[in-house]
Amino acid sequence: MPLNLPKIQPTLERQLALLGFELVLAESAKEGRDTVLRLYIDHLDGETSRRKVTLDDCVAANDGLVAWMDVEFPDLREEVALEISSPGMERPLVRQAHFRRFAGRLCRIQTKLPLNGQKRFKGWIGDCTPEAVTIEEDGALKTIPLVEIQKARLAPFDEGKTPPAKHVKAVLTGLPDMDSSIDEAGVETSPAVEE
Repeated sequence: MPLNLPKIQPTLERQLALLGFELVLAESAKEGRDTVLRLYIDHLDGETSRRKVTLDDCVAANDGLVAWMDVEFPDLREEVALEISSPGMERPLVRQAHFRRFAGRLCRIQTKLPLNGQKRFKGWIGDCTPEAVTIEEDGALKTIPLVEIQKARLAPFDEGKTPPAKHVKAVLTGLPDMDSSIDEAGVETSPAVEE
């Protein structure tokens, strides 16, 4: 039976929630002849607790899922290897709540299609609505529709090497930023400020 991730993901999310975990990201990969189902998890109260996912947490989630999958998806369990992991330092950003939680942090985003000729972005996370996230990249504010994001991750190892944000603070505090404007494609931009 081939792995139909979109079909089983809501069920996996519900089961992990019963175990006290949030499914951050689910992905499948072929490794030789084997199919691996990788689940990146966080504590269900991750928004407020900031507790890190430990090896014991991964083992508990794995044990709970394996017992459940043996009953609900026995054929799948025989054909797919299950890997449970913490989101790690370069945490995937999948939902609006993830971007909101890490506002002010540096991230890398890759879009499905080019936006104004660009598919790869690296910027400081600003405001996030249900439709889009605003990041500051090289002094310019850019709004990226969430539906256009192919993948996004935090970029903690680049934070020290990247010039600090000049405009994101205004976005986060709701203050007007007089340097920003909307370009003809509808992308909010701000000119780079020279020091």
